[in-house]
Amino acid sequence: MSAKLRIALICEQRVPVERYGGTERIVEWMARGLLRRGHSVTLIAPAGSNIPGTRLVTAGAAAEAASRLPVDIDIVHAHGWTNAAFAKPTLWTLHGNAPGFGFEGNWNFISRDHASRHGRKTFVYNGIPPDEIYFQPEKSDRHLFLSRVNRAGKNVTRAIELSRRFDVGLDIAGGARWELLTRSVVRKEGAFRRSFSPKIRFHGMVGGWDKARLLAEARSLLFPIRWDEPFGLVAVEALLAGTPVIASPRGAIPEIVAPDVGFLCESDAEFAAAFEGVPSIDARFCRDYAATLFSADAMVAGYVELYRRILDGETLD
Repeated sequence: MSAKLRIALICEQRVPVERYGGTERIVEWMARGLLRRGHSVTLIAPAGSNIPGTRLVTAGAAAEAASRLPVDIDIVHAHGWTNAAFAKPTLWTLHGNAPGFGFEGNWNFISRDHASRHGRKTFVYNGIPPDEIYFQPEKSDRHLFLSRVNRAGKNVTRAIELSRRFDVGLDIAGGARWELLTRSVVRKEGAFRRSFSPKIRFHGMVGGWDKARLLAEARSLLFPIRWDEPFGLVAVEALLAGTPVIASPRGAIPEIVAPDVGFLCESDAEFAAAFEGVPSIDARFCRDYAATLFSADAMVAGYVELYRRILDGETLD
């Protein structure tokens, strides 16, 4: 099948999004990429959404999304509202972790590890348009933690400990220092008290040029996660900015961070070696590597292949 497709993209959140929002950004990049390929795109999302070139159908709940689906759609690609039943062939993409969920029908996951942990095989990597990420080959002597600081799985506590233990500069973006005191594992671990160091700076919630500059100038992205990351979009953003990644080998991260672009660390000794070795990694290679493997174009091509397989009658495994 080579005909142009009429695709409905479903998103529970308003798109586009400012600053933070992984799924919303993927949906926007998907829509733009599909339009460039000549496909017709209908966006079904909450009021206020707008992606130029798409037809917008507003919906604030699963039932609305299903009942308002236009009849001229060939295939639905749903990024949320998993309890909806669409009257057209449907591909569901899971963006989080849902252990124990019954994955019946055509489901896609966002890394090999993500699919395997949910008992499936089909996956398409998330992708970013490389030209939207600012690249800078010259790096500062400071490392960057860029995630929501009050989410325990992102492990800002470990990042703070590593900065203090190895006397390295650390920029923290993704929340203010006081957010370390909210009711969470982070508060119980004493991250707020430990964060008072001349080596540690907080930048709050960043977006636009502030985020781009921090990513591009950083000596590395420090990503010591303690949960199974479904993908790790920020790691790809860092690589496209020419910034190596120092990360824990959880979830999909080993699929993203190859030895030539970063380090996978668990012990203090491994993190120490990474801090010493990261200046030897070539910034241009990081960008070229990520642009080849994790571009928005590659993501869109992977999804179009899945659409055609489903429309040809295949059930994804």
